[in-house]
Amino acid sequence: MRTPSVPRPPTWARGLGARARGSLALLAVGLLPTACAPPADLPPSDRAAPAVTDVGDLASFVSALPETDVPTLDREMALALVAMPLSCLDRPHAPPRSRRTYLDTLVATRLSGFERTRAFYGCWDWHSAVNSTWAMVKLYKEFPEIPVAGLIEEKLDEHLSADALEGEVEFFRDDRSFERPYGWAWLLALHAELQRWDHPDAPAWASRVRPLASMFSERMVEHLTELKVPSRVGVHGNTSFALAMMLQAARDVGDYRLQQAIEQASLRLYSADFGCPTAYEPWGSDFLSPCLEEAALMAAVLDTDGYVDWMGHFLPPVDSREFAPLTSPTDPADVVASEADDATPASGATVPGDATLPAGSPEDSREAAERRFLASTSHLIGLAFLRADAMNRIADALPDDDPRVPALRRIARLHGARGFDAMFDARYAGSHWIGTFALKYLLTERSRDRVEPGAN
Repeated sequence: MRTPSVPRPPTWARGLGARARGSLALLAVGLLPTACAPPADLPPSDRAAPAVTDVGDLASFVSALPETDVPTLDREMALALVAMPLSCLDRPHAPPRSRRTYLDTLVATRLSGFERTRAFYGCWDWHSAVNSTWAMVKLYKEFPEIPVAGLIEEKLDEHLSADALEGEVEFFRDDRSFERPYGWAWLLALHAELQRWDHPDAPAWASRVRPLASMFSERMVEHLTELKVPSRVGVHGNTSFALAMMLQAARDVGDYRLQQAIEQASLRLYSADFGCPTAYEPWGSDFLSPCLEEAALMAAVLDTDGYVDWMGHFLPPVDSREFAPLTSPTDPADVVASEADDATPASGATVPGDATLPAGSPEDSREAAERRFLASTSHLIGLAFLRADAMNRIADALPDDDPRVPALRRIARLHGARGFDAMFDARYAGSHWIGTFALKYLLTERSRDRVEPGAN
């Protein structure tokens, strides 16, 4: 059996001092295989929390982590982030020349008049158009004097028109599962932001989105009633990520039926979980961490005492080798360098066609391979922001004097800094959506004062 090698430090870390490099070397050990979790049939009270490796006390671990600065969500950053949705909302999804299946080929034809009867036709795919609209609304709410306010209003008037939202509802009457749960979660989040906005036009925008939001809410309640096993993938189908977003939206607008359904489903699906397999992350082109997203969801469902107990069984200690795969920011170059030559699209990635190239030509194959490579790269950049976001949400749910809090917050900033460093490395494959994740992270980064007892 070959002994796995310890991975080299990612590019961003090579300029750190000796103390920081030593800390990262310790974290890298966690990428080696870990022991299996206890048998699943043990009752919760008999499950042992993962063992802590001999890395010193947690305060020393925190002080050994490099201190990293991340940008502040100020007006300058808001302008940079809002430029991304503004640049893609009117850029239609590229239609595939053909959608190849196992036996059949279906030639795609553009829907006539889609600009009038569709709201979310830009930014590469439907869910990205929705979350880009959410980001635009959120940034305008946070910075009402933003210089592009008039342009944002123009785009909202166009994309959230009565005809456009009626067309969306009509489409979803016939397709009950398209974009469930990921896209639905973003739509509910968008509706919640519009519903609670004091802008004079917000009531009209919210009222147009409401029928679609109500449809998704009702269908999600039905879906959760029937759902037996959650999806634990690291891409769009992940159940815990979507449930956490939907839960917040439901609480914000007083949708008590959906809120109750999510809380009950979360307890039913996740409360007995333990020993999350952190060594398996990230997988392929993940843009979220299944372990961290589940932990962040349960932080919103359980009370403090219950959450501390559940966390002790679900995630390993922050200073252990088992937690290390969630700690060191991922360098996409180390993971997807060979995917440009892989004929299989990355999991969860959407690869639009290029109408300028003949299907099946060598140029077409090379272009498609490059798009797959960039899509995978963009996912791993987004992973940095969502790991940071999840760690901050977990830290917010722990008691203020919990020694894990300063560690989680400092590690979150490591991920956040990595995300900003690589933000544009995937070109349009990333810029059409990564800004939304950067905003989501920055909102949690500033959600309350970050106190790091014992960190210095």
